[in-house]
Amino acid sequence: MTDSPYLSAPLWPLLLRTALPISMVMMLHGLLSVVDAIFLGRYVGAEALAAVTLVFPAVMLLAALGTLVSSGMASVVARALGAGDESGAARAFGGAHGLALAIWLGVCALGTLAGPGLVRLLADGDAALAGMGWRYIAILGGGGLIGLVLTLQTDALRVEGRVPFMAGMSLTVTLGNGVMDWLFIAVFGWGVAGSALATLAAQGAAVLVVLWLRARGRLVLALPRPARARWGEMLALGAPQSLSFLGIALSSGAVVAMLRLLDGTGTEALIAAYGIYLRVMAFAFLGMLGLGQALQAIAGTCHGAGLPARANGALRRAMVAALVYCAVIELGLIAARGTLGAVFTEDAAVQAALAGILPVILALYVLVGPVSMVSTFFQAIGDARRAALLGLSRVYLLMIPLSLTLPLALDERGLWMAPPIADVAMVALCVTVLWRRALRRGQGLLAVSG
Repeated sequence: MTDSPYLSAPLWPLLLRTALPISMVMMLHGLLSVVDAIFLGRYVGAEALAAVTLVFPAVMLLAALGTLVSSGMASVVARALGAGDESGAARAFGGAHGLALAIWLGVCALGTLAGPGLVRLLADGDAALAGMGWRYIAILGGGGLIGLVLTLQTDALRVEGRVPFMAGMSLTVTLGNGVMDWLFIAVFGWGVAGSALATLAAQGAAVLVVLWLRARGRLVLALPRPARARWGEMLALGAPQSLSFLGIALSSGAVVAMLRLLDGTGTEALIAAYGIYLRVMAFAFLGMLGLGQALQAIAGTCHGAGLPARANGALRRAMVAALVYCAVIELGLIAARGTLGAVFTEDAAVQAALAGILPVILALYVLVGPVSMVSTFFQAIGDARRAALLGLSRVYLLMIPLSLTLPLALDERGLWMAPPIADVAMVALCVTVLWRRALRRGQGLLAVSG
């Protein structure tokens, strides 16, 4: 891979050319989640939004497991390809599929044993709400292997440099998924089950297309053979980003639990509004995650090829791009807070609740992007310890404790103040990590690689 554009092309055009298709693909997938919520809110009702919100932590758990394998695999494969070791990359690729299969079997066993009871607990005794929530997550979890394999294949295409193809394929599948959402939910009336089935159908189609191309030898990596290879390394490298998703699951679960505990007026409306917020922000976050994955591919390849200055240059540009992106998201959503809720539901209480919480939660969202890029960069160069520190501290050391304690003093408003407080603390932690590393090495603050 000595002729890879990652090693020689101008960095700004390369970063944007790599990130935009990835972000577009990921945001298109995230848009389906938003569209699902619109169909559910409009055709099934606010109760369906609340039911899906109840099991949102489980949905994020599935995403966390997919990221656990794929993110670690991407780091290993990118460095192997950058060093010209295609056979090593192929072994890691096959090992990732073996690991995904083992994880899915574990999820199925755990979900069968504990899932129904946990959903009933979250529904606080509401049988109808629990029934809808369990149908949704049981279908997604039962077909979860499809999503895991798709995540691996998508990340493999990214590190192979086949981003335009990945974008075109994903666009086609995403549009088809939107049609199936409309058909299953609005026409057939399958409700939350239709939403889950449409997702699995779209994912399955994408997997078949990529596997067919690999079988015909049209991609760098051949058809994977599931194996037990480099599992430990992939788990260590994938853990920071994966545990970030798991932290989102735990954090959202903590918010729902505290809303139940506070039991104030309009609790159901707040839960539904929070569910809309989660869907919208998951969509927005995927755009930034696409930028991070582009940085990972470029920086990992450059680091593996012995080009630290180029890798550091990619980091600086990614931090600037992430800052601008998060500022646009923050300002846009706050400006649209009065009308956003009406897109999802006709329930005036839910609309008012959403308009009230958005300005507080998003007050300092602009700070999230640069810190995320630094964490991703540490992962790309194989520094799992610092990647974990920056990738996990916001949720586990800040968001979850703040969500559980601030409401005790500030009531419901304390829940929405937790994110901006955590954002300020994370900037301080990131600067401290970079400063201490720079002092030890006698280099600049952002001379991370090398």
